[in-house]
Amino acid sequence: MNSTRSYVVTGAASGMGAACAQLLSKAGHDVLTIDLADGVDVTGDLSTPVGRDAVTQAVTDRLERLDGLICCAGAREARPDTVSVNYFGTVKVVLALRELLESSPAPRVVVTSSVATLLPNDPDIVAACLEDDEPRARSAGAKSTPDPTGRARVYSSTKTALSQWMRQTAPRPEWAGAGILLNAVAPGTTATPMMADVLASEDATRSWMQFLPNTQDRFATAAEVAEVMVWLASPQNSLLVGQELFADLGTELGLRS
Repeated sequence: MNSTRSYVVTGAASGMGAACAQLLSKAGHDVLTIDLADGVDVTGDLSTPVGRDAVTQAVTDRLERLDGLICCAGAREARPDTVSVNYFGTVKVVLALRELLESSPAPRVVVTSSVATLLPNDPDIVAACLEDDEPRARSAGAKSTPDPTGRARVYSSTKTALSQWMRQTAPRPEWAGAGILLNAVAPGTTATPMMADVLASEDATRSWMQFLPNTQDRFATAAEVAEVMVWLASPQNSLLVGQELFADLGTELGLRS
């Protein structure tokens, strides 16, 4: 088997996506980067059906084989576009590239979940996502109210829906049965541009760490999470199917207990 693999990474302009692309490139792999921002191979908007179609068409036009797909594109704001990017912008891209993944001798897909799957969610958003009804999911996102602590539920709902979709999809004949191993990484608190508001002050950072504590009382780096994602997208992962790996320094353990 050729040791050089071909990868696609979404959300590759910054944060975990950029870290994954850098790690893969350093290892000598071919990486096609996708983001809404400039400075990537394919610029596209995953919040719209037209944008997703353009992105996946660009990928299929450029690649004859796809060995690994790592989906990092995402948003945290409590607005409808977050629903479209986090859930539909991931699921639709993964589904559209499945046939291209079949060309690989060891195809792997990694989607980005979150420790937020353990936080309160909005059932209307989750249900609409899993029923593949994007207009209704966006409407539910616009109407969603905060949880009892005053925190928005849009982000946690999109990640909950994505996690459930991943686990339902991964063992199917056309996925694991065809050798395409689909899994997720659920980062904990990670220092990325998405967390800029939390990192903006010591008070905001301290408050966040009290809300989602971990065993080392620190933020993870994007590079640390990328190591987990890249391994999961490699042929060395030959057994994991439909798993959600919490890369969170123990936050999940605390929330579940």
